[in-house]
Formats: sequence, structure tokens, C-alpha cells
Amino acid sequence: MFKQLMGYIGEYKKYFILAPILVVGESVAELILPYLMGLLVGNGVGGNNIPYMYRLGAIMIVVAALGIVDGIYAAKFSAKASQGFGYNLREALFRKVQTFSFADVDKFSTASLVTRCTTDVKQLQQTAMELTRVLIRAPSLLFVSLFFCFRMNFRLSITFLVAIPTLLAVVLIIVHFTTHLFEIMQTKIDNLNASVQENLIAIRVVKSFVRMAFEKQKFKKANDDLMRTSIMATIRLSVMHPATMMVLYITTLAIYWFGGHMVGSGQMMDGQLLSFITYVNQILMSVMMFSMVLMGLTRARACGRRVTEVLNHEPDIRDSREDEGDETPIRGEIVFENVSFRYPQSDRKGMVLHDVSFRIPAGSFVAIVGATGEGKTSLVNLIPRFYDATSGAVYVDGKNVKDYNLRHLRKHIGMVLQNNVLFTGTIRSNLQWGNPQADDEELLAATKDSQAYEFISRFPEGLDTQIDQGGVNVSGGQKQRLCIARAMLKKPSILILDDSTSAVDSATEGKIRETFYNKYKDTTVLLVAQRISSVQYADQIIVLEHGTIEDMGSHDELMARCRVYQEIYASQQEGGGLDG
Repeated sequence: MFKQLMGYIGEYKKYFILAPILVVGESVAELILPYLMGLLVGNGVGGNNIPYMYRLGAIMIVVAALGIVDGIYAAKFSAKASQGFGYNLREALFRKVQTFSFADVDKFSTASLVTRCTTDVKQLQQTAMELTRVLIRAPSLLFVSLFFCFRMNFRLSITFLVAIPTLLAVVLIIVHFTTHLFEIMQTKIDNLNASVQENLIAIRVVKSFVRMAFEKQKFKKANDDLMRTSIMATIRLSVMHPATMMVLYITTLAIYWFGGHMVGSGQMMDGQLLSFITYVNQILMSVMMFSMVLMGLTRARACGRRVTEVLNHEPDIRDSREDEGDETPIRGEIVFENVSFRYPQSDRKGMVLHDVSFRIPAGSFVAIVGATGEGKTSLVNLIPRFYDATSGAVYVDGKNVKDYNLRHLRKHIGMVLQNNVLFTGTIRSNLQWGNPQADDEELLAATKDSQAYEFISRFPEGLDTQIDQGGVNVSGGQKQRLCIARAMLKKPSILILDDSTSAVDSATEGKIRETFYNKYKDTTVLLVAQRISSVQYADQIIVLEHGTIEDMGSHDELMARCRVYQEIYASQQEGGGLDG
């Protein structure tokens, strides 16, 4: 896993090489200073050798300066290496998520994908920095300090053969019992993000139903779960510090005890003992630094698994490369052949569509009606391959949609979804999603066709009017008309309108429908609607019930023979033409 992640170092590899080299230089400079200090005290101060003290003092200043320069550049290159690694990893994750189908996003959940792209990558990025600095610095301090200690006094250095294995054993035991808690912690962060995200997206619904207390309780539960898991992990890790400090103090006392006796008996100079104690601290601190890195690696492993799970996931919908780069226009004929469908996360009994078959000629105006939950949206989502049929096949112009390159297929399909989405920016930038090269004349023509021109012209800034996130500063009907204009600008061969005129009045809807008949005669239009008044002028009307086609025909034909269609019509007449 870590080998795969290290592959995202990319062009920042030189910084991953330079930073450790400079860290080694910094460590060596730091370690030479105690040795020189011992010589200064033992030979210079002890022997009252002033010239020697000046020479050695000058050398120590040069070594310290080199160490500082090394440290500054090591920090700079380490930051570039880790930040660059994080940048590449986030880019790769985002690109991968863009290949996911709706089913893949449903599987991971939006909140979890956000956590993996942010919190998990940040933890890996932090670990990468520790690897370039601490993980190199700790062994450098350890081995060079041990070298000087054994060189100064072999007998006294034997103490480390007990202290270092004891420290490592303590660290490994604690890490072993903490690893799984980090994995649980990341999942709890997912749940917390999901709670926040859901609340903010549906804040108007929450307030309209006065469910703030319920949402606060739901957030509190997710927050409490994360806190409890974090506390459990922290408590276990907190044992590490007193345990390691105890070993450090016992070792230091032993060195002072035995070293003091050696100085008293003339086996060791006092300057050497001073240097030895400094190296002891360096050795034990390097072991502690290593233990901290090991803890970071433990959490990074949990984050790394989650990140690589996304990177290695094979998208549910595979993109055909057969017609990549093909600019052959699509006419718009649609054929469903014995299509059944269920959502990937549902069980076998949760079929939404059952054995659906029909043919829509290119250039037709076809409506799809049925009660709520009968599979209308699921049906139209199969045409641009937002989902794949569970069984059967969907054809566009006689070719299975699975054999199309997704970009080529979706380029020729315009969709106005149930949940209309506008992006932060201007009206102009939102409309240009349909055609980035569209000029003002084309944009205004599309807004006139979608009946959006009238309200846009009332805005002081017109097409340059700012749209807030999610389009919260325009009404539902205005948002729908902007989304219809955006789809029209695409000049698609197939235009799918999924209940996209529900928020506009009947007169405006009639004008939009008239535009389709007059200006989009060669476009295959699929209109998903609830109101009979919206669909009665369609060339064909497909009536869905319980996920199957109950009947298909014109308004007059269905009124004459289709019980379900008659009931929908009657209920709406009783309700004054409103949705039932």
C-alpha cells in the first residue's frame, strides 16, 4: 500500500531525496557539538589552554552555522516534498472519483469521499513530512550517538543494550493495541461529515419542519461517537509518554551512577561524562521520536487503506474506447429491450423496473407518466448510463449504450434533472455549461426559448448576475428555466426533462413545450411529468405502474383504454388540475 502511495511523489522526488540528506547533515552537526564541547571542557578549560579554546570555539560556531543552514533547507524541502505529494494524491483521488458512476458514489457515500480526499490525505501528507525529517533524523541521532558513546566508554554504553530494546517493546505493544482504533476513528469522521453535510444541504427543510433539535441530537451522537473513539485511542497512546520517560530516567540515573564512579576512580574524565550524558539524551530522544513516527504511521496506514480503496476501485460502469474521438452525430432513436433494473445497494427483490421494452423513433416527443416511485427517473437514467441495466439492453441509434464512449454518448444527451443544480458564478457561466463557446446572442436565444429571459432582463446585471452556491438566490421556477436553457444550449440529439417544469405555471410550461415542437423537431425529447396537462400533446405517452409498462400510446388512445392513465387524469381533474 505504501509503495503504491509513494508512486504519487512524482516530480517532487528530488525534494524527498534532498531533505533527508540535509537532515543527516543537520544531525551530524548537532552530534559533533557535544563531542567538541567535551574536548573544550576537558582539554581547554581543564588545561587552561586559551588558544585551544579559541580554535575549538571557532570550529563549533562553523559547525553550528552549517547545522542551522542544513536545518532551514531541510524544512523547506521537506515541506515541498510532503505538500507536493499531498497535491498529487488529491488530484489522483479527484480524477478517480470523476470516473465513478452514481452507483460507485452511492457505495462510498459523498461524506466518506470528502473525508478521504481531505482528512485522510492530510494525515498521509503529515506522515510523508515525518518520513523525510524525523524518520531520517532519529536513526542518524541514534547511530552516531551510539558510535561516540561506545568510542568514549564501551562499558558504560552497555546500558543502552537494555534501555533501547525496552523502549521499542513498549512502543510496539501500545501501537499494536491502538491501530484498529484509528481505522474506526476515520469511519466516525465520515459519519460526522455526513451529518453536517446532510443538515446544511437540507437546512430549509430542517427549519420548515422545526427539526433543529432532532438534527442537533443526531449531530451530537455522531460527535460523541468520534469523541469516545478518539479518547480511547488517546488514552492508550498517553501510556507511551510516561513509560518511555520512566525508561529514560532510569537509564540516565544508571549512567550518572556508574559514570560518577568512573570519574571518581579516574577511569573517565568529567568532560567525557558531560558529553556522554548529552549523547544519552540524544539516543533516548531519538528512540522517542521514532516511536512518535511509528504512531503516525499507524494512523497513516488506516488512512492509506481508505485512500487506496478509492484509487483501486474499478468503476461500476466501464467506459468503452471503441468510438473515442468519434464525432459521428447521434440521431436519437432509443430502444429498451427487456430491461430490468435494481439499484446496486438493494436486494434482489428491490427491482425498480421489470422487463421494460419500447422503441422511440428519432425526433419524437415522448412523455413518461406514473405515480411517484414507479421508476420514471430510474428509466431515463439508463439512457446516458448513469446506471447500467441489471438485465436486458438499452440501445441508442441501434447501438448498445455500453458500447459507446461515455463522453461521446453524453455529449449528445441533454438532461434537466429532478434536483436542479446551479453553480457558484454568474448566470452566463452557468448557461455556458451547455456550450462554453456560446456568445451572448445564443445565450439570450436559449433563455427566450426556456422562458427565462423575462426574469433575467429584470436583473440589473442581466447575464452577469451572480448566482450563489446551489442557486439559493433564485426561485425554484427560475432555477428550472435556467437549467432548461443550459440543456438547450447543448443542442442535444436527445433531451431528457425529468419533472423539470413542476415549479412553473401552466402558461409558461405551454410556451416551453411549444418551443420544443417548433425549434427542436429533430431532437428526441423525453418528458417525465406528473401532470396530464404537461404530457397530453406528446407523440407517445408511456404509462408506468409497478416498474412495468402498463400501456403506451397517444393521449386519446390512453384515455380510451388505459385504466391507470384514466385514474391519474380523473384525480387531477378532481384536484383542479393540480398533481394528485
